[in-house]
Amino acid sequence: MRIRLKQITKFLALFLLLFSFLQIAVPSLVNAETFEDVPGWPALEDIRSSAYAIYNATTDEFLLEKNMHQPLWNASTTKVLTALTAAQHEDFDLDAMLLVSDAATYFGDPASARLKLKPGELISTRDVLGGLMVLSANDCAYVLAENYGGFFGHTSDLPQEEWGNFAEGASQRSRQAFVAEMNRVAKGLGADSTNFDNPCGFDGETHNTTAHDLALISNAFLEDEVLAPFSSLAHYMPEPTNMHPYAGWSLLTNTNGLVVYGTNFFQSQYIARYNGVKTGTTPRAGSCLIGGGITHDGEQIIAVLLGGSVQRTDNSYVSLAIPVRTLLEYGAYLSGSPSKPYTDAPLPTFPPLLDSSVTEPAEDPDNGENEEPVEGEPEPDDPAEKHPEDNNPISEPNPGDKKVENHDLPETGELTQREKLVIALSGLIVLCVIAILIGNQMYNRKFR
Repeated sequence: MRIRLKQITKFLALFLLLFSFLQIAVPSLVNAETFEDVPGWPALEDIRSSAYAIYNATTDEFLLEKNMHQPLWNASTTKVLTALTAAQHEDFDLDAMLLVSDAATYFGDPASARLKLKPGELISTRDVLGGLMVLSANDCAYVLAENYGGFFGHTSDLPQEEWGNFAEGASQRSRQAFVAEMNRVAKGLGADSTNFDNPCGFDGETHNTTAHDLALISNAFLEDEVLAPFSSLAHYMPEPTNMHPYAGWSLLTNTNGLVVYGTNFFQSQYIARYNGVKTGTTPRAGSCLIGGGITHDGEQIIAVLLGGSVQRTDNSYVSLAIPVRTLLEYGAYLSGSPSKPYTDAPLPTFPPLLDSSVTEPAEDPDNGENEEPVEGEPEPDDPAEKHPEDNNPISEPNPGDKKVENHDLPETGELTQREKLVIALSGLIVLCVIAILIGNQMYNRKFR
């Protein structure tokens, strides 16, 4: 009897250890197999792309991937590293004035996205970054590279009053030096498979990176307190310049539908807010998007999609954001982040319009039909015109959506799969502990 009680005690102790391990290890496995999204959104297997990676930057863990180490063209997602390289220059200053060269304003494709800067224009680093990260402006990428490359404009040896005396080709030489520094910065971040030959993301034979590397580069960008806010801006308006001396000369809307429309529009259960990062489209790269999201428990999830094939609607940036939204949801779920259940919201009521010509947004003459991918990402239609009520990057509740996050209403009491599993395992552990205590008590009484 004494031996049998000892065996039972050991057996129960092993069960206790086993259940303790399962409580930690099993939830993530269950999450991977039982992820349930809001009906209507694409499943993971529905996403068509050359590669993707889902990265939890908080825990430094790649959660899921497809061909994430395969070198690919990546279009304007390049500009994340362009901004990061400039910010690491010892003379980086948001208020520093940058000089626009002739070369920075020339593009063979008239549809190439640009801020329409003029040669000789002086514009602040802050506004150039706004154009770069919000509009994906290629002239801003050139201006940033040339002025932080060391041989032209802001970081050159010439004072500003002598900036008209640069030698011919100085801007291109400075741009090349900047691109070389971009590749050095990438290697320093662990992005060893990255090699860029231009700061914009134009398709080049030696211009490529991987989904893995872009996740690391994007994480460094989001960790930079100066740069990070630029990737989550839904809109931006640069200050007047010497060539554009009036307010409102350019009103920019982000090409990233995630930050324009927010989590309510995309019916996110696990992401509290989207905070970036960058779109990109070229003929060879296809549709690309780096999405960033903060979970309800504060973890940073980054999803990189390269070579995406998306269904075109009247707003291509929403179409591109849809599969990345799924990747972010999946990543947050695998990370064990809590969800916020949706609840039906009443339809909104509005006062009658007195003059619709003043309040209705102008129609887009192209109506989204001319959306062939072009070099350097085409000039975007303003996505806010399609849904003017959904342009808040911080995702204020939108009563027009079918479901919204339930921040103000009381909890419904419904448990998630993870919570149910943890409760069950915890109950088993308690039972094991009780059984061990009873067994020990019986053993002590019998052999006193």
